[in-house]
Amino acid sequence: MLRKAVLLPILITLLLAPAVIAQDDGKPTVAFLKWGDSRNVALAEKAILDMLESYGLINGDERAMLDEERSFEGENLNFIYGDALFDRMEANAIIDKAIDRGADVLVTFTTQMTQITYYAIHEFIDPPKLIFTVTSGPYITGVADSSCIKPDFVIGTVPVTNYEDIVPLLLLQDPNMQVVGAIYSPAQRASEVGVARITAIGESLGLTVEAESIMATPDLYQAVDNLANRGAEAIIIPIFTFQGFQLLLSLSYDYGLPVVFSAPQNAYRGGTIGGGFFGLYKQGAIAGNMLIAYLNGDIDIAKTSIYESDDFAFAVNLDAADLQDVEISQALLDGAAYIVEDGQTAQGVTADYPEVDITLPDMPLEERRAADLALLAELECTPNIIAEQQAALDAAE
Repeated sequence: MLRKAVLLPILITLLLAPAVIAQDDGKPTVAFLKWGDSRNVALAEKAILDMLESYGLINGDERAMLDEERSFEGENLNFIYGDALFDRMEANAIIDKAIDRGADVLVTFTTQMTQITYYAIHEFIDPPKLIFTVTSGPYITGVADSSCIKPDFVIGTVPVTNYEDIVPLLLLQDPNMQVVGAIYSPAQRASEVGVARITAIGESLGLTVEAESIMATPDLYQAVDNLANRGAEAIIIPIFTFQGFQLLLSLSYDYGLPVVFSAPQNAYRGGTIGGGFFGLYKQGAIAGNMLIAYLNGDIDIAKTSIYESDDFAFAVNLDAADLQDVEISQALLDGAAYIVEDGQTAQGVTADYPEVDITLPDMPLEERRAADLALLAELECTPNIIAEQQAALDAAE
């Protein structure tokens, strides 16, 4: 295992650290911890597995087991697989299971799972490494302060959602739009921050933003009805993980309201327009790079920056628009990365993996390794970078 020994009295260790069922085979143990299945997670997860397979750390049979979400003791690595199914109690249960089985690295997907995992382990004397991906809110949830000012055991990739690019899509669809509804959850910090940004940007563009909060899926009935009664001409959803996706779409058909989601992938799920970060496969590949480099001893996570990127694109679903009796503007059609019509796209994007580029570049392993290490070298947290980020944080306070 890669866990460092903690030279403290046994009594203190028992009081402060979790019980661990240590692996005795000398192989590192990696835990995949998911908040729930989504297209965003599927893209990043595929990329990490592609990376592990390309480096020979998992074989074809082991890849098949991971594709089936199964835990196993492998030839080079042991894997623990956990899915919280969008439930906080289950999330804590799978984290405890991973810790009890001696996980050296916890790979988390989404802001929710990353936040829960971080707070479950951050007071441990020697916590396992935490590598997160598809996590838009590590800074607003307390997991890190900035890309280089963070706990020594934390690293990951952040897809930056620029609402400045998303909100104008409403006016690109209808230049005469005046009122837009927004739905968020006060239980999810990222969605709270998102709706605040949407409101401010909307007002700067001459839009009135009416916001409705929900705590559970059934709340959508009243939320959508309230927005319709307040004159909303469309609904916009900030970064937000919830299980009421299909109900929201059904209500949008009933009320004839187009729905704009803050992720292009959601256009393939039935959203009228999806705009936002477009590069989740790439995020997963970089998280896989971090995992492999750590396992190989090539990087010090404490001195390596969180990777941030803000690649933007939007997609359109004509099937949803038809059900809502909405005509998509030519401006949106001309700028879309892909268009869903009759359940498919002409751009080769699929429902399971809704991005254009979802394979690793074809290259010899040594060339790949050199390129991957070169990227990580660019993420070094130098004293100057740390000082600059701390100054910016101090100024913001």
